[in-house]
Amino acid sequence: MIVKGLDRKKKRCILIIESSDDLWRLRRFIRTGDIITTRTSRVIKERGEFSRPDKGERIRVTIKLYVEQVFLDNTLERLRVRGKVLEASDESVGKSGYHTFSITPGSTIYVEKEEWNDTDTKLIHVKEESKYLMIALDRREAGIGILRGGHLFLIATIDSGASGKAFGEVDISSYIAKVAEITIKHSENMRIVVAGPGNTKSILANIIRKSGKDVEVVEGFDLTGADGVRGLIKFQAFKRIASSSTAVKLQTLVEEAINRISNGDRRVAFSLENVREAAVLGAVDSCIVSDNVFRTASDEQLVVETLNIIEQKGATVYVADTSLEYGKQVSSFGGIIALLRYPFRAYGFNREMN
Repeated sequence: MIVKGLDRKKKRCILIIESSDDLWRLRRFIRTGDIITTRTSRVIKERGEFSRPDKGERIRVTIKLYVEQVFLDNTLERLRVRGKVLEASDESVGKSGYHTFSITPGSTIYVEKEEWNDTDTKLIHVKEESKYLMIALDRREAGIGILRGGHLFLIATIDSGASGKAFGEVDISSYIAKVAEITIKHSENMRIVVAGPGNTKSILANIIRKSGKDVEVVEGFDLTGADGVRGLIKFQAFKRIASSSTAVKLQTLVEEAINRISNGDRRVAFSLENVREAAVLGAVDSCIVSDNVFRTASDEQLVVETLNIIEQKGATVYVADTSLEYGKQVSSFGGIIALLRYPFRAYGFNREMN
């Protein structure tokens, strides 16, 4: 997220949204009563005796909105904001009406807040992490993904066309060249990591290096394609390369939480109700939520309030990608799990187990 024109005294700023991770933070940043100005589109219905009710002209318009509702649709990578129209650049948009617009990666918004606190500042100022472009391939298939923070984005899967007993005789130079082209195209400001069985990874690495980019080759990894990219995150050699990444941190935290539960350690809480109670007491040391928690929780606003309380009391909130194993594990615990500073209630996490 790019922050411009921040003025805490006047409680306003300009935000440029870069990724789906930014939408997560924005969901917690924007509240009822805030005023958002952005460029959006609106369909103007045709009028007339022979006009079709399902047709109309889509126009671009700048709208200033008094926020009344905010919804995160993580599946479609968008944040939906609904509210009363205060100003509009086109007369077709009535000032007394209501409008809903979507904020997506690439959007620019101007935010004016009723109240501004330290958590708001923390939400929009996030330390830039190293990004990793990961390739898992052999002679037959390749998977390419980008690891940014705790999220993995698969950008391509490529089939060489070489299969069966004769695949070793097939010329795969065009296939490797295509993988290299996609890698180089998407790898700006990223560390490139190549893995997979055989020597295809070394051939690819040499081609990429000729473009002036550094490549780290991981040995001893046998998976390829999309599953290979996902599996590489758990591989010890990759974890050493990406030791400072949020993804590696998340794996460690989730493993620790599960170990505490298995061992009867009371310094853990899960489910929204229990984590919120621990948060209010200031017992939370770190908290992990799955990126689908807003879809599964019965009260989306309660999730936002709970996460904000946790950070207001000095703890850290992490978002886990549910396409990865550790994200699925967090989902199985109600989409939210917290490591605690001290034991919480009898047995620590569930009244039914008291």
